[in-house]
Amino acid sequence: MIRRRMGSVKRFQHRGHREHRGRRIEVSCFDGLLGLDVSVYRFPLFAIPFLLVTFFFADCRAQENPTFKIDEDISRFAFSGGGRIAFATRHLFSVKKIQLQRDDIWIAETDGKKRRILLGEKFVRGTGPFSYIVRGLRWSPDGSKIAAELGTSEMINDEGDTREGVMTLLLDDEGREITIPGADSVIPGATNAAWMADGVSVVYLTERAQANAQAAGADRSPSKPPASPPASKLFTMNRVKPFAEGASALFPGHLFSVVAWNVKQDACAAIERDAAAGGLPRLVALDLARESSRVLGTLEGYAGGLSISPSGKRVAYWIDNEQLEVREVTGPSRMARVRVAVGTLAWSGDEARVLVKRGPALRSGGLVWIALPPLTAVAAGAAPATAEIAPRSILHDLEFRQFDISPDGRFLGVVEPGKRNLLVYPLL
Repeated sequence: MIRRRMGSVKRFQHRGHREHRGRRIEVSCFDGLLGLDVSVYRFPLFAIPFLLVTFFFADCRAQENPTFKIDEDISRFAFSGGGRIAFATRHLFSVKKIQLQRDDIWIAETDGKKRRILLGEKFVRGTGPFSYIVRGLRWSPDGSKIAAELGTSEMINDEGDTREGVMTLLLDDEGREITIPGADSVIPGATNAAWMADGVSVVYLTERAQANAQAAGADRSPSKPPASPPASKLFTMNRVKPFAEGASALFPGHLFSVVAWNVKQDACAAIERDAAAGGLPRLVALDLARESSRVLGTLEGYAGGLSISPSGKRVAYWIDNEQLEVREVTGPSRMARVRVAVGTLAWSGDEARVLVKRGPALRSGGLVWIALPPLTAVAAGAAPATAEIAPRSILHDLEFRQFDISPDGRFLGVVEPGKRNLLVYPLL
């Protein structure tokens, strides 16, 4: 956003989404007792109130006492496999009456100490005014490198017009930029990037329309290309080896609307679509090392939330705004459905339940556990019955902007709306 005022500072910040700052506060420590069949426990009646009070205070203490807190204006965060946390903080500064935003990147160690590995003010690309926000962070499997997705905004003329874009920055855990042969440490146009198991390869997506525009030389034009609506965006998959070679295409001729990586096994699940309009989305499993693809099923629809379980054995996604489907990767005819409003999810360590934040990904919402029904074999062309399972809310129904579960399943991280502090809780 740019505002011109005589004698004042021009604002040049990346256009972000407005934050929903409302917070719903309801004490719900009895949520874990919903559906409890007391008759199966042979306790005297006078013991029931004592048990309820015990459960109440035990649950409240666990929810009210985070393991630690990072008191910063946090825009994104990510757990490493070793328990460290990478996080980005907003950084605003002015240059010649133009206000810029370039987020800083930090690492919080397991002992609670934190250190900044990237000072955004010193990260410069191009010659004109340049802003970015960190849209995503992902650790390498060995916890030594980070891929940071940056949503960029560049001023392209004296009238203040801007060009929006995306790039991925590669860093090691000391903040050193990792350069690509024949290029630098950023991959232009790269989104949803991830380090593979070998620690030397990066896979990422590039929007098809953007790739075509670059090939036609549209990047030399000062005009800003129209943005594609989210539902119509299709991506190609690519790989680069920063220490050895430049970019190359993976699965040429295939287009994907979304990908969920399982980098420890050099695999992923994806929603594949045809280039032409129409046609149902296909759920596919991809072996990145062998470049092989296997169709798991043709979906009735896809509403979002594609996620692969920690073991890589299950994949979950919403087929519409109210039905979450779970499917077995090795036996795709085995599946289940559960009724829950569309949102974002994270898997528990035992993969028996998922934690869901209902509603749009970039808005605050409450967190609920959904116990997954057993997966059963379903005949071709048929659909599993939709299970009705009561959600169990946590953290007193407070609303949070972001959340994630650590790879070992032991901790839950949440970002508060408003202050955007990061709180880390032991996972119950």
